Amino acid sequence: MVATQVMTSSSVDIRSWQTVFRLPPPDRPQSPPYHARRPHKKSRTGCVTCKRRRVKCDETRPFCRRCEKLGAPCSYGGSPQSQALQKMEEPDGTVFSLSLKDLESMVNQALATDSDCLEIGALKTANDTRPITVVAFQHFMNYSTDAVGHPSIRHVMKSDMIRVAFGCPHLMYTILGVGSLHLSRIRPQNQTWRLAEIYFWQQAIKAYQAALSSKVSPQNVDALLSTCMFMGITSVCPDRFEPTDSWVLTNAPGAMNWLCLQSGIRTIIQLAGPYIQSSIWASAFQQTHKEEVQLYEEGVTQGREGLDPDLADLCGVDDSTTASMNPYYEPLRLLAATSHLEKNLKNAAQCASFMGRLEHNFLALLRERDPPALLILAQWMGRMCTLSEWQPWVEGGSAANARLSACI
Repeated sequence: MVATQVMTSSSVDIRSWQTVFRLPPPDRPQSPPYHARRPHKKSRTGCVTCKRRRVKCDETRPFCRRCEKLGAPCSYGGSPQSQALQKMEEPDGTVFSLSLKDLESMVNQALATDSDCLEIGALKTANDTRPITVVAFQHFMNYSTDAVGHPSIRHVMKSDMIRVAFGCPHLMYTILGVGSLHLSRIRPQNQTWRLAEIYFWQQAIKAYQAALSSKVSPQNVDALLSTCMFMGITSVCPDRFEPTDSWVLTNAPGAMNWLCLQSGIRTIIQLAGPYIQSSIWASAFQQTHKEEVQLYEEGVTQGREGLDPDLADLCGVDDSTTASMNPYYEPLRLLAATSHLEKNLKNAAQCASFMGRLEHNFLALLRERDPPALLILAQWMGRMCTLSEWQPWVEGGSAANARLSACI
């Protein structure tokens, strides 16, 4: 969550008091000291948020520095789009207070360069008068984001990220892709959603690849980070899955993409390092990092203590082993750190982050079907099966057991 911070100063320069505090002469009535008002330039074209707060806007576009610092939504009045964005300051589960016509217009404007999308987006499903772009967008806001475990991340997705999406095609396509994917899974008999899902994801990937070819900058960092967070969802939510489709049982080069793609955000963050502090994600990332440090880095970083003893034996871990010495050590430590967590939405997301923390040397072992590496992954998959209530992409029950058995 991009938290609003109000900063005050508790220190007072004593010299400033010497210039304004005077004892009045005894024969004159006491009057308050005079403070000359510093001249300042009034902001008449500042953003809507600063005007509402009655503070001076620096008028930086597209978003002023004051709003970025405070984590507040920033928009400039005048255009129909910016006027509609003013209504989105505090979006909630009912998809703001925007009318459907406003929402449809804004989504179409974000995708205005794609005539095919405007044509497809105008399609409607049976018993629903809304265009499929609006339905997919609303489903994303009302339901898809609720599967995000950490409240601070979820808040940014429902607020600032949406503001960014209305000015970025690849992020808007991704949002429509996620919404239509969920609708396609819960309504498998409706071919319209299946076709919409395919189209939106194709366009999202194409536009995202083009965006990645440009240099990361303060102007595109929010959109790149946001899109990356959702890009891996298609790989963990296959349309149909059979145990024989397991990547362990095939030599297809892209069969392990579902796992490898989850570490993409780490690469984007490294590239965006200088701009993270000014990003809409800054506060949320700081909060999650603080919690992860407490969970992972304050635990054991050497030896067997706290690790599963059987897996430690299998992986050759002794009392002197560290992550730099043994490729199995860090995954084992991640499993141990999350084993005691209470089962709930937030902790389910923490356990799911195991995928994004796997290093290249361990992923290489998985590609080689290394037995100890497979057993570590199977241990994690088994734990995720117990958390499927909060992770919709995890198949519970017999299907999950079949997938787990195929992996082992």
